[in-house]
Amino acid sequence: MRFLVIFKNRLKVILSDRIFIAAMLIIPLILAMIMGYAQRKEKLNYVPMALVDEDGSVLSKTLAHRISKKEGLRALPVTREEAGELLRDKKAEVALIIPAGFEAAVESGRASGILEFVKSPYTVSGEVVKEIVAAEVMRLQAAEFAYDRIVRRYRENGVEMEVSRQEVRDYFESFWEPVPPMSIAYEEVEANSVAAEDVTIPSYAAVSAGVLVLFVMLTLIFGSGWICEERSNDTLNRIFSAPGALFPVFMGNMLALFVLGLSQTILFVFIQRLFFGIVMLEGFWSWMVMGAYILCAAAVSMLMASLFRTAAQLQAIAPVFSIITGLMGGCLWNLGGIPKQLQPISRLTPQGWALTAITALFASPNQPGYAIPSLSVLIASAIIMLALSWLLLRITRNHAAS
Repeated sequence: MRFLVIFKNRLKVILSDRIFIAAMLIIPLILAMIMGYAQRKEKLNYVPMALVDEDGSVLSKTLAHRISKKEGLRALPVTREEAGELLRDKKAEVALIIPAGFEAAVESGRASGILEFVKSPYTVSGEVVKEIVAAEVMRLQAAEFAYDRIVRRYRENGVEMEVSRQEVRDYFESFWEPVPPMSIAYEEVEANSVAAEDVTIPSYAAVSAGVLVLFVMLTLIFGSGWICEERSNDTLNRIFSAPGALFPVFMGNMLALFVLGLSQTILFVFIQRLFFGIVMLEGFWSWMVMGAYILCAAAVSMLMASLFRTAAQLQAIAPVFSIITGLMGGCLWNLGGIPKQLQPISRLTPQGWALTAITALFASPNQPGYAIPSLSVLIASAIIMLALSWLLLRITRNHAAS
């Protein structure tokens, strides 16, 4: 088909412009890497903790082992000096120091001052970790309390003690295996789904998605400059002179823009996931929304290129338009965190509709109800803008003919 030939040629022309590729593909990737590195701590699903064992006893090793196995914690065995460095460098949020004499203190029944706990000023998890550690210490003390009670009972009956401390500990721990004597049962209950605009996501994901959406729009507007250039060098007039030539040219270039935006998206998402573990587009519906947004952005670029007479005018307005609509659409902040009174403003832009759905689907990837409204608006807007750009090009053709 003719439009496929035009599509291949247009894609070759776009990719041959090294400055354009550097500006529209490499720069977003650099920004993605910078953001991923700067926000790598925020996406952690565990609390990094420096663990110092200066006692080296059976109980201290038992405590360290149990804490290391706790879900949500990542214990880093270090020295006291190294723990201080990890806290200063923000590589650990808390430090647990088991000082010498810990086992003797637990066996004697002492409960206060047997551990040192240091937390970073920026942590919000310090108190939770402290409760986790306290629960494990109480578990150790409960075993020692059981041993002391057995000793007293033997003495009261005048019987020689034949049970070792470790045997009591092992017997006590048998009540915790395979499950502890108390547990919390979680039950899934049916609840009403919230509206898409009420969903909020971690800021690292919101910023990454916002930058992607912003740069896709900017890339495609710049990529549609062929219309202005070919209008200036009179190529459009020659295209118009051939019967039925406008449609394959229009569709071929439209397809080239869509593929360019999709390639940029795939590359951006791949880099974020590979290096930083950030998954921005999760599931089928998220990719459908992003595809509809790329189509809409391509239609916007075709319409703008049809409106402006020269490539210089288009290049001047493209960054302004992309940034203003990006700000309105929420590309530079988390949509779930802005006041409800301002949220309708984002609906005036394709970026706002795309980010609303992507944000909601990040939390619930299998909810098509979050995607369908945005899909409908984006696809309908793309069709309307493509029709307008087609009419503008035909008007240009009529003027050229006259």
